[in-house]
Formats: sequence, C-alpha cells, structure tokens
Amino acid sequence: MKITDVKPMMMTYGPRGMFLVKVETDTGLCGWGEGGISGRELGMAAIVESFKPQLIGEDPRRIDHLWQVLFRGGFFESGTVMSGAISAVDIALWDLLGKHLKAPCWQLLGGRSRDRVECYTHAGLNSVKERVAEGWRYIRMGAEGGAGDPNEFDPDRAVHNVIQTMTKARDIAGADTKLCIDFHQRFNPATAAQACNGIAGMRPFFVEDPLRSVSQKSYGAFRRRTSVPIASGEACSSKWEFQELIEEDAIDYARIDVCNLGGLTEARKVAAMAETHYVEVVPHCPIGPLCCAASVHLAAAIPNFAVLEYVFGQDKAPGVFTSAMTFKAPCFEIPDAPGLGIEVNEAKMADYPWKPWLPPLYHRADGGFTNW
Repeated sequence: MKITDVKPMMMTYGPRGMFLVKVETDTGLCGWGEGGISGRELGMAAIVESFKPQLIGEDPRRIDHLWQVLFRGGFFESGTVMSGAISAVDIALWDLLGKHLKAPCWQLLGGRSRDRVECYTHAGLNSVKERVAEGWRYIRMGAEGGAGDPNEFDPDRAVHNVIQTMTKARDIAGADTKLCIDFHQRFNPATAAQACNGIAGMRPFFVEDPLRSVSQKSYGAFRRRTSVPIASGEACSSKWEFQELIEEDAIDYARIDVCNLGGLTEARKVAAMAETHYVEVVPHCPIGPLCCAASVHLAAAIPNFAVLEYVFGQDKAPGVFTSAMTFKAPCFEIPDAPGLGIEVNEAKMADYPWKPWLPPLYHRADGGFTNW
C-alpha cells in the first residue's frame, strides 16, 4: 500500500474554521485527520502541501517513521502550526490503518482500558443546575475579568469573580459534582495564586492554564504557591514541551490535544511519560468530530485517562460527517467501527465555505494586550 495523495481541506461551521486532511492510497482506502490550530488553517494547509514530497509513494503503515520524517525532515524541527499540520496527517494515517486492518484505532493503540469514556461539559452559572440534571458529573466554568467590556480582562477583578463563580457553582451543583475552572492563560503568577488559593475550599477538580504555558519552568515555581490541582498542556506541540511540566511535577493533569501535539503517535508517548509521574490525562477537545473521535480512541486505550472535554455542537455539520460514535451524557461508548469511525462527505464540505477567524483580542483596562 502506497500513499498517492495528501489533500488539505478547510471549512467553517459555528464560529471557527476547521482544517482537515485526507490521505489517499493506491488501494482505494483513505484516512481523515484534523489539525487544531484555529485561525491558522491557511498556514497548516501550506505546510501539508510542503509535506507531499516526503509522503507520496510511502507506505502509510509506517506511522511513527513518517512522524519523525515530518517533524524533523526539514532540519528545523516542528513548532506549533507545523505540529497542527502533522497532527492532521498522523490522525489520518491511524484512521487509514484501522480501516486497512478492520479494527478501531483504540485497538491499535493497545486495546481497551475502560468500558466508557466520561466527559465534562462547559457551563455558566445560569446552566449549572441544568447540566447536573442531565447527568454530568464534571462541569467546567470560565474565569471572567471584565467590567462591561467583553474583551477587557483585569486580573485583580478576575480574582474576585473567580471566587464568586466557584462559590456559587458549588452551592448550585452540590458537593458531589466535580467543578473545574479555566483561567485561559490570562493571569499573572500573583493573581493566579490568589485566585487558586481563594477557591481551594470549593475543592476544584482542577484549575486549567493558570499561566501562559510558554515557560514550563514558571509552572514549577507556581506549583509551590498553591495546593489546588493544576491542568495544562493544550498549547504544547510536542513531547519535549510537555517534558518539564511532567518531570518537575508541575501539573496534575496533562491537557493533551491530539490535533495540536502531533496526533495520536505523539499523544500516546506523552500519556506514557505522564503515567510515570502519576499525572492523568484530560484531553483538550474543543473543535470538530475528527478531533473528538481521535480523543475518544486515545482515552479508551491509555490507562491514565481521567475525563474528556466535550463541547455541545462540535458534532454538528449536517451532511458532512457520519459518525459511528455513540454519546449519552456524560459518556461516549467505546466505538467498534474501523479506524476513527467517522466518514466524511467531501462534496458536502462546499456547503460550509471556509472564512477567516481569529480569537477575540483581549486587553487590560489601560488598553494593553492580554490573552484571550
């Protein structure tokens, strides 16, 4: 079996663009993958085009070898956008291999480690009660820091808002619900520590991305400033970017994103690295059906999985995706279809033309830029 073509494709549904890759072979089988660097779809597409000479004519079953070629084959090793492109190709190769062997991807990743994949959902204070009634045991809140301007973030005000949000959410959700809160890399170390310590009594399951994750060393220092569980890593684009976070015991939960990190090949290696430090995996999964399916297969196979992010509506693109995945809040059943279990109607993608999207631009009260 040989690769005959690698096709980058883009579409938009909902607020974000979606980047897909189709790997075709001389057997007629094809595989589909997704890249997760939202807003940089054009960049990922150009990179995939540059990969073609290294992929066409190769045996698609040599997945780890091809990963090394793509990551290291330009001498200058991969960065964030390139890893998103590699992720899409890699996931497509796993999907293709599963179809070739007539086995689900989780079987190829080592077999089933659990009977179902439990998820958490996003909620605001006005919807916590409804989510609990639907059966969700894990609920994620957001950290807000504005004062009327939706794009303003003031860290000091955000500390107050975080404490109020978690106090009210705990009162609504009850003692048994596991509450998480995402700081979205917006805080500085001082205010992040104040916010974390202020909600410690609410027993958060984790605080996500209290700081920007560019400096892994800063997380080691921050770990000593608070006792609350910390989750981070969705912005990591290789095992090496996770290395210090894990080896320094700076995080409690690894937020692996299979569509940013380098696909299932790299994700399972980071999961194994995390296991040696008793760090559990909470996959980041905010984009589309292929990302979600790949995350479910990873979660099904690895022993140190905790819970999977699942955003309502990410499976909605009528006519494009046919899924073998079965979901009943709050769990996915373990899929048994070959590969990822997602079929893509390429022609229907034209119903959702791609258009540029960038995240909101946040600012401090004085106009200075800060993270979204």
